Amino acid sequence: MERLNNKYLALDVNLFIYLMEKSQIYFPPAKIIFEKIQKGQSFGVTSSLIYTEILSKPLQEKNQLLADMYRVFLATFPNLKIKDVDKNVAIIAAELRAKHKLKTPDAIYIASGIIEKADFFVTNDLRLKVVNEIEVITLDELL
Repeated sequence: MERLNNKYLALDVNLFIYLMEKSQIYFPPAKIIFEKIQKGQSFGVTSSLIYTEILSKPLQEKNQLLADMYRVFLATFPNLKIKDVDKNVAIIAAELRAKHKLKTPDAIYIASGIIEKADFFVTNDLRLKVVNEIEVITLDELL
């Protein structure tokens, strides 16, 4: 985890889910990452697409409490930037999709990190290790 100190971290949606829903295996490393960001020891960025991805299930299940928790967390968490999906992000995402055969959401999250000049893209999706435009780190590597 020390390698994440004073770094700008692009965060995949799964880290937020592990943290908020207290995933058994991945809650501890996700918590450490968010604590570093909260304390200003690291900085975070994620795509505004996170609202679509993270709110869909709670809203579908009519779990308004969890949906509200996510909204408040994303709106107030210190040292975390929510990068809008603009034309530049969309173009980089298209290039990533074409080159690495990524799914659109994955390409958008990674493109947001690239545009923001993040040091690492942190995920738990091993399939994203094919990306070489930004260093991809999985939570398993940090355990």
